[in-house]
Amino acid sequence: MLCDRLERFAKGDIKKLMVFMPPQHGKSQLTTRHLPAYLLGIKPSTKIAVCCYSATLAQTFNRDIQRIIDDVPYHEVFPDTYLSASNVTTNAHGSYLRNSEIFESVGHRGFVKTVGVGGSLTGTPVDIGIIDDPFKDREEALSVRIRDKVYSWFTDVFRTRLHNTSQELIIMTRWDEDDLAGRILKIEGSEWEVITLQAIKERDTPNDPREIGEVLWPERHSLDRILSIKDTSPFTFSSLYQQEPKPSAEALVLTDWDEYEDEPPYTPIYGLDFGFSNDPTAVAQVKIHNQEMWVKEILYKKGLTTPDLIVEMDRGLPKWGYIGADSADPRSIEDIRRKGWNIQPSKKGPDSIMNGINWLKGFKLHVHKQSFNLKNELFNYQWLMYGGKATNVALDNFNHLIDAIRYTKDIHRPQSFAPYSSFHKTKPR
Repeated sequence: MLCDRLERFAKGDIKKLMVFMPPQHGKSQLTTRHLPAYLLGIKPSTKIAVCCYSATLAQTFNRDIQRIIDDVPYHEVFPDTYLSASNVTTNAHGSYLRNSEIFESVGHRGFVKTVGVGGSLTGTPVDIGIIDDPFKDREEALSVRIRDKVYSWFTDVFRTRLHNTSQELIIMTRWDEDDLAGRILKIEGSEWEVITLQAIKERDTPNDPREIGEVLWPERHSLDRILSIKDTSPFTFSSLYQQEPKPSAEALVLTDWDEYEDEPPYTPIYGLDFGFSNDPTAVAQVKIHNQEMWVKEILYKKGLTTPDLIVEMDRGLPKWGYIGADSADPRSIEDIRRKGWNIQPSKKGPDSIMNGINWLKGFKLHVHKQSFNLKNELFNYQWLMYGGKATNVALDNFNHLIDAIRYTKDIHRPQSFAPYSSFHKTKPR
């Protein structure tokens, strides 16, 4: 099915093609390594740009394509297409470029140029533009800032190098409904032919001969392996493996939230979750009024010692602010208190996590628009799944800022401090 579409794309019958498939199922081998070599073989003057999330990976694709073209079987099929015998990094009279960023077809005007997303294509008119996975991982794909950056590069750089008859090929595993493919399809969906191959076929798809429930590549990725991913990480399963990038409401711990931009006029309190090497230190601002809560990410950083943290707090928190902190680090709490902060240890017990989660669920939650790490946690903080059903055990991952917010639950405030009144501009008595 995929090779048929790529053949039609090579002939020019398909102008815009998207391919959505799970990782490690061979899509890049066909679309990004062999297709450019094939295109130069059938038409050596074709100008091709191959783009992916990093310049390093782009250079790897570049070398792989060169190896295919240099191979003996390729020359038997396409004798008119070959590369310079030596590495040429700059334009020199009578020579053809060949390096890890661009190589030219000897005797023709065609080339393959590889670049990382965000890189320059200035001065490079393109007949075929290929983008293979513009996002490195889940963290990038779920970051609104990075999604905006990738889309701006696509419109301002990639598309400005195309002409009337240029063709586009985008290959992705889907992470988010608002990723690059999602944004493009919302605007011009009717212009694109889309191939979607799920790891496990769940519905009838044209030209996919598999039966419902059959896996895509059982010899490499068995049904048991894919189902184990579904049980342990439903979000990863539905997005990365099934190409349906939407969180499972059943698996996610916190689902009822929206975004805000303008700060409400209520006094903030703060939550602190300690980290160091593997986990970040996280600080969250919390404002509460009636049954609504506004939360904002203040700090999310690895490798902070207690003195480092105090420096960060001096920069970002008012000295009079009340802070609820992880009680597991009493020495750091005492060091911070001695510096004049109103810091209190959280109350921990066998049910403290569930009590904190249930407390959060009692509010209408608003998340600041620029709190990228916090939103990433909310998209990924999940219940342990058993037999396809959610348990009441939250996985200890993607929860650093969420824990910080939980630690504000039991902050003890003096009666003279009006915690949810209008914002104090001076230190309260």
